[in-house]
Amino acid sequence: MTEGVERVLASGLCVGCGGCAFAAGGRMELDTHGFFQPVLDDAVGGAKGRELDAACPFLAPELNEDVLADRLLPATAHRDHKIGKYDSVFSAHAEEGGFRRAGSSGGIGSWLAAELLRKGLIDGVIHARPAVRDGGEDPFFRYGISRSLDEIREAAHSHYHVVEISEVLAEVKRVPGRYLFMGVPCLVKAANRAKLLDPVIAERLAYTLALVCGHFKSVHWAMSLGWGAGVPPEDIKAITFRVKSENVPAKAYYFGIRQRGNDAVSIHDSAPLTGGKFNLGAMMPDACNYCDDVVGETADITIGDAWLPRYAFDWRGKNMVVSRNPDLTRLIRAAAEEGRVVIEPMTAKEAAEAQAGGFRQRREGLAHRLARAKAKKRWVPEKRALPDMVRPGPLRARIYNLREEVSTRSRTAFRAALDRGDIAIYDQEMARVFKRLRRLELSAAAFRILSVRLRALFSRRRS
Repeated sequence: MTEGVERVLASGLCVGCGGCAFAAGGRMELDTHGFFQPVLDDAVGGAKGRELDAACPFLAPELNEDVLADRLLPATAHRDHKIGKYDSVFSAHAEEGGFRRAGSSGGIGSWLAAELLRKGLIDGVIHARPAVRDGGEDPFFRYGISRSLDEIREAAHSHYHVVEISEVLAEVKRVPGRYLFMGVPCLVKAANRAKLLDPVIAERLAYTLALVCGHFKSVHWAMSLGWGAGVPPEDIKAITFRVKSENVPAKAYYFGIRQRGNDAVSIHDSAPLTGGKFNLGAMMPDACNYCDDVVGETADITIGDAWLPRYAFDWRGKNMVVSRNPDLTRLIRAAAEEGRVVIEPMTAKEAAEAQAGGFRQRREGLAHRLARAKAKKRWVPEKRALPDMVRPGPLRARIYNLREEVSTRSRTAFRAALDRGDIAIYDQEMARVFKRLRRLELSAAAFRILSVRLRALFSRRRS
């Protein structure tokens, strides 16, 4: 283990990606709060020194998102300070094969994976897949490789759940082939760094697909949803996030729970449950507070929700797509001409607006957190100097402080609830802090709406 990796672990800012474990020949284990952590002390062989630091997405700033994108995507012409390099930006949904209905949004991620496999451009898809759970705290998802259309369909949907790459990259090294790697931005960044460090990985990871990310959630968050819906952790067999219904807007988060010994799926609204609203930050790793990449800027293509007014209430879902690989752009456009997918023009500005909340948290909020850490002389990773990383006003600063408190307190409160077998401990511990945060966020939203209306009124009067 290097001094750099030790510093990341000591600071509590390890995101649990598994990049260092793969590079060093170590392994990943779940900790007491449901996050993956590396075990490198008994690692044999593998990377050491600066090479090991380069495997960690929070170290080696000379390999930041801008540098990696330039090295890996030289043919991509355009650049935006929010969404990174891009060849084409558009909204999309899949028309064929039931991909849209089966996915959490427009179904383009699974459709593209299947299309690449069908055309023989890849031999398998590396993505998070449902895992068999033996114990009450076992993970619900792990990385695996899908080699058929049925396997791709099995892994559809968003999975708000930690996963790590060390085991699946070891399989890629063992089994020749060309693969599509799918993951949230930090995992794509770690996989792309692995390509720089390992020529076998570089040869076999043919494409990377990033999923727009709000933040990671621990294994415990999924358990808390099931438990809040009346199913104790040890009885939860599986969970499905973002279940669709004609009566539910696209932005609503409903989930499905399957109990052990029962194949029926019960559907629940996450919003009324303690910590169930995603953006409150319950059971988020501290590392996510120090990430500035919302859309996976190092990936060949990025897919997320098109949270724009014209799509927000379409229960079927619509994707925002940022293609950085001209070959993938052409592939999707050709399918659109055949009527197999539907695409509509979108600007880089609209793509950023579709994820406005994520950018506020990762740019304005990050500037605030970096300043606080510097004042307290705490180690934090070196980040890019981006134009929108400006310090917030007092109200937004209080929101960012409270979100950090939510993340920390939710982890310890849920651990106490598990140890004592009583979900009420978690509910009672978190009730007041969630109420305070919600009140602040409503105040900020009202102020933002008022500011927009006043600017529009002033603009009309001037014209």
